[in-house]
Amino acid sequence: RPPGVSRLRAAAPTMAPPPPPGAAAVRVASLLPSATEIVGKLGFGHLLVGVSHECDVAPEKADMDRMLESGQCVRLTSSEIDPMLMSQDEINSAVVGSLRRGDSLYGILEAEFRAARPTVVLTQALCDVCAPSASQVHVAVESLESSGLPDLAFRPAVVNLEPHTLSDVADTFAVVSEAISGSGDAGSRLAAQFREEIRSIVAAVEGAAAEGHCRPRCVLLEWADPLFDGGHWIPEMQLAAGGADGWRNQGDKSKQFPPSVLADYDPDVILIACCGFELERNIKDGQRLWQHKWWTDLRCVREGRVFAADGNRYFARPGPSLAAGVAIMARCMHDGDDAIVAALDATGLVPPEGVAWAEVTRPPADGCGASAAVLADIEDMWSVHARACERGERCYADPATGFEVVTEVAHKKRGKCCGCGCRHCPFSHANVPMEDRPMRIQQPAWLYRADAAGATAGSADVLFWDGGAPSRWALETLRRDGSAAVVLLTTFDAKTRLVTGKDDEVATIADRAPTLGSHIVGVLGVPLQAGRSYEEQVQQGLRLISKGIGVRQLCFGEAQTEQVRLRLMEFMKGGS
Repeated sequence: RPPGVSRLRAAAPTMAPPPPPGAAAVRVASLLPSATEIVGKLGFGHLLVGVSHECDVAPEKADMDRMLESGQCVRLTSSEIDPMLMSQDEINSAVVGSLRRGDSLYGILEAEFRAARPTVVLTQALCDVCAPSASQVHVAVESLESSGLPDLAFRPAVVNLEPHTLSDVADTFAVVSEAISGSGDAGSRLAAQFREEIRSIVAAVEGAAAEGHCRPRCVLLEWADPLFDGGHWIPEMQLAAGGADGWRNQGDKSKQFPPSVLADYDPDVILIACCGFELERNIKDGQRLWQHKWWTDLRCVREGRVFAADGNRYFARPGPSLAAGVAIMARCMHDGDDAIVAALDATGLVPPEGVAWAEVTRPPADGCGASAAVLADIEDMWSVHARACERGERCYADPATGFEVVTEVAHKKRGKCCGCGCRHCPFSHANVPMEDRPMRIQQPAWLYRADAAGATAGSADVLFWDGGAPSRWALETLRRDGSAAVVLLTTFDAKTRLVTGKDDEVATIADRAPTLGSHIVGVLGVPLQAGRSYEEQVQQGLRLISKGIGVRQLCFGEAQTEQVRLRLMEFMKGGS
């Protein structure tokens, strides 16, 4: 380990007591990683007969590997996606679409579940994207009862773990212990150890802080594209680590937010600990943020106070490792304060740097995360996609990330919009809810449509709109001239979601449209993608308006060159 880096101190788990004579053998199926860690930490690992496809520690990785290799326990779940082959944006789209359709990305392997014959099933209903759904678990349990085999004709105990705070997390240790052994004593001892570790971190920071020390403002990114913060127990962890209060209330769910909110908060430290990803992936995805101006403008980024961590183990999972997560937070938040760093190292609770956490720096000029290189790759993305479509391929590898992207060919074979906001959706994002479109669409689509009767009758004047003074003057001119129907066409950056040439988010354009007058019949959003010409993408949007409403004339309330305006008007005259 590097000099000055403390070793993670972990008490050895106590072995579970044997079942009383004549009692049925306990067989535990854990369908979520945090529960598997808890079972191992309690000393009940030898009772595990099945785990989810994401379970990797029990309580350490070597323990989990040994159980699987020996055949003691098997994988009981599967996933429709492979996050390691997808970008964060692609994963988020898949998750959003799955939730909207009422589906689950996970499946329970029924044959394996029946063969495991669990007597206790550990699961959760806290997060719909973290484990199989409650209905799936119910079906799997019912299959045991209806199997017809004498030794399977029983209903296992199903234990739902749904903690929202650190105190709730500690309480689940006794719940698991009680469910498995009939006694909560082992869980109570583990909970006491967990609370004591957190108290040690609090004491280390408070005891070493200089007089007048200000608590740093820290934001933990649970997802980077789009931006999500950490919810539930994360705000409480930040306070325990010596951070400032105010970003998110304790127990609140994780929420998506635009870059402008991050800029307004002006954090002292950012910790990238994305759910489901270990340190290496979080460093890589974190470096991609340097391609955005809003990111490089952040004070903490300029000052070099950006860190990444193994979000999978130390922050996303409500288990014993959250105590080490508090230690990581404290170490990152107080980096540079030698007294606090020394006090934290003395606790022996800070996991190793470079394994569990690390500083994230600007990627090299020729690296995959650098702005110029990424933009060059993205510009080539469209030709890569075109060649894949010519070959009839379902997916292609994004040149900028290496992740799999679904082609237009595959979408057309499906025959309808999946509602995920996919990059190459040929259906104008028809099944993406209107309220979600400003943050999701990758192709031109309606962001607002008036509900009034007759609002879409006839044709409309199309006003190029950015919300600025020239746009408003043009709209007022149309109103005075008696225009009965106006569609606002707004272009915006596909990555930042900022209106072209403005600092306003495109969502504000859609939100304000109903207040501009009854003659506003719609807002058509055109996300501008690197590598495609402005005119090509705007023409795609104009085709959509022509198909849905009809275009009477083009009106310009935002800055375009005279040549661009003339070409767009010629395009419409041609009836394209």
